[in-house]
Amino acid sequence: MTPPVQALSDDIPALVPDDDIRLLVDSPAPTPVFAAPRPLWLDTLSNWRTFAALDRTRPDLADSPPPDAKVSDNDLRLRYHALMPTVVTPAIGRALVVVHQHLLSNRERTHGKPGVIIEGPRGTGKTEILQYIGRYYENKIARLYEPDENRVPVIALRVPPLTRGGRRNWATSFASFLGLKHDGGTDPTRSVCHVMRNSSTLLVLVDGIEQLRAGADAEESLAYLEEISEKTGATFVFAGRAARSIVDPLTRDRETALADHEEIWGDYASLRTSRIGYDDEGRKLFAKIVREFDKRLCLHHHQPDDLTNLHEYLHRRSKGYMRALSQLVSQGAQKAIWEKKERITQDLLETLAIGRSNII
Repeated sequence: MTPPVQALSDDIPALVPDDDIRLLVDSPAPTPVFAAPRPLWLDTLSNWRTFAALDRTRPDLADSPPPDAKVSDNDLRLRYHALMPTVVTPAIGRALVVVHQHLLSNRERTHGKPGVIIEGPRGTGKTEILQYIGRYYENKIARLYEPDENRVPVIALRVPPLTRGGRRNWATSFASFLGLKHDGGTDPTRSVCHVMRNSSTLLVLVDGIEQLRAGADAEESLAYLEEISEKTGATFVFAGRAARSIVDPLTRDRETALADHEEIWGDYASLRTSRIGYDDEGRKLFAKIVREFDKRLCLHHHQPDDLTNLHEYLHRRSKGYMRALSQLVSQGAQKAIWEKKERITQDLLETLAIGRSNII
């Protein structure tokens, strides 16, 4: 029996164990090593696989240049601090559990597969949650069944732009991600569904759902995506600002009259992200998250809790937004390396331009 995965703290839930989700068949074929650009735009399968497999391991300081050494743009620690291991916040942990529950309940169904909605204001970590879920299952399936280039457990898309005719070419977006040949005169939907079914696609992640316009644009898009879900068995996860108000009205029963005080939303699970507030609970949670960033720093003169002791200052600077906090930590660590200080201090963070007006 697989032992339970430990949670980071009482507020950050444990991840689901590997043995709890054997969804795909075994295959001995290995996944090739991909050489991809940095940063990776996640619009192709090769880029997505490379992104999911990126080594985010903390470098060994013993193998790093000394503090007084000249730093190159391609320094390993600079790159590490630009893309450190994701801190599994309560929002990420909760979203992963909800998606896991949907995968387990949807896997035997031939129809009626409800998805998950992640919504919230800008800068609160929606895209990070979506990508973490995708990376988690991409790597988990590879661990359970050995890598296989013919397996595509996760498809990651953004809402495609409007064409000249005012429509979204979802079929082309799917085909481009999967590497399928297509031209402007044919609809690749049938080929897309064939590949997804034969490659055991579990999840389709759709980011930027707020770009859909109310009316025909949203209705046509959601109808097409529902058709893909029905034909392939994939579970959809949508992310974006006000995503629930876009997705739910088009997936619920709109023909039956509502009873008094009846909830109007549909059967998609809806998760909402937010910034972390200034109340006592918010400050405690923020400090725990900062401590996880603290543990990931790779600086010669860093002392345990250097960053954690600055959590109140970091909260004021970031306003409790995860995107701002991540940037402050990343840029702070990189500047500490550039300036050979090798330690993040409040004075150093004061020199960063994030979240404030600067006279130039």
